[in-house]
Amino acid sequence: MTNVREDGSVPAQEVANWTAPGLNNYRQNVQPEGEFSAPDVIASIFPRCDVMPYALVARVRNIGQAAVPAGVVVGFYAGDPDMGGMLLGSGMTQKSLYPAEAEDVILEIPMPDPGLLDGSTPVFVVVDDGMPVHAWKECRPDNNKVEGSGYCPKPG
Repeated sequence: MTNVREDGSVPAQEVANWTAPGLNNYRQNVQPEGEFSAPDVIASIFPRCDVMPYALVARVRNIGQAAVPAGVVVGFYAGDPDMGGMLLGSGMTQKSLYPAEAEDVILEIPMPDPGLLDGSTPVFVVVDDGMPVHAWKECRPDNNKVEGSGYCPKPG
């Protein structure tokens, strides 16, 4: 790390590793890749129309480079929660999600508002929604909210 410059040239005198910020690891055998890996949970939302009762499905995916433990809270909203949207309900993941893994969290709504069914009321999903402080840190919490539609086309 300190004996070759970014351009590939070699300095006449190497900088002492322990004097370079963040590199006091000369004897630790620290591997650079994965040292700062973190989970990154995102979601997509879609309706479940073919089975009764009607439901909203949040597909929660970890696009980070580290696993996230089970129990990630998922909030379902009618309208944008940052603008006063109404909480329809919540659920949580049931298993650890490793990188690139996904799990569906389902919120059944036996008597949905007509605005959900016809798509005139936007639906939102927020992952890691209102969770208490937890041991894991997410690399990008700004992508935890997604907008979708609960529209179910009528058969025929």
